[in-house]
Amino acid sequence: MKPDFIFIGASKCATSTISNLIGQHPDVFMISQETWFFSHDEIYQKGRDWYESLYENAGNSKVRGERNNVYSMKEVFPKTVARLAEYNPNLKLIYCVRHPIERIESYWLEIRSHGGEDVHYDFNTAVKANRERLVDASNYWSQINAFRRHFPDDQILILFLEDFKHDADAVMRNCFEFIGVDPDSPLTNSNLHLNPSHSKLIPSNTLSRLRAYPLFRNSVKLIPEQLRNTLKHKLFFKQADGRPQWAPAAYEWALDILGEDTRKFLNHYGKSQDFWQI
Repeated sequence: MKPDFIFIGASKCATSTISNLIGQHPDVFMISQETWFFSHDEIYQKGRDWYESLYENAGNSKVRGERNNVYSMKEVFPKTVARLAEYNPNLKLIYCVRHPIERIESYWLEIRSHGGEDVHYDFNTAVKANRERLVDASNYWSQINAFRRHFPDDQILILFLEDFKHDADAVMRNCFEFIGVDPDSPLTNSNLHLNPSHSKLIPSNTLSRLRAYPLFRNSVKLIPEQLRNTLKHKLFFKQADGRPQWAPAAYEWALDILGEDTRKFLNHYGKSQDFWQI
């Protein structure tokens, strides 16, 4: 079986929540986890038979789909769009966005909460050091145009997190109409809010600095795993203290990159230029 639609992101734009709500529809089957099939080379090498086997439990579902937030990170995963277009040019795509500055903040917190060092521990350093994941992925016009070169506009649905917060039912009806199922089907939990940024635990700056030293990394391996995890979360992890704070220079640098792209995106999708007050 093949998918009929794919939720391509963006990360931290209510994609988990909305895709879960889509999956509540009785005529929809969604893969429960991100597959990263079209983005990650080592997974793509598993082949289409492996990928399509993930839909074998779809049963009599009218439509099938998946969510992969990294698909709209063309700088990080440059092969994704071409692979999707070659796989099925008739796919329907759903792309959810939010205020780009807020997305940068939330995504940095999200990655840090995974416990590793995929982004720099200092937020303002990370904005530049990890630009592709944080800032470039918030250039929504650039990201969606990569898809628009292969997929017509009537196969792409754009959702705004702000609209979802204002009227979730209207947004969900729009989603159901787009993928071709009954828009009036009731949802079991329309107030769902998955994967919020607040209250996440992130590694302390001290832990991140220590991880730079091979002696520390090798010493940690000598501690039993259960004790290591206990010590790590008691001593070296902290609860995120609100939103990360921008340094003025980093903020202006990001705005210079985002400004024109944001204006074009809002204009094309019918939003006023001050919709995000960027």
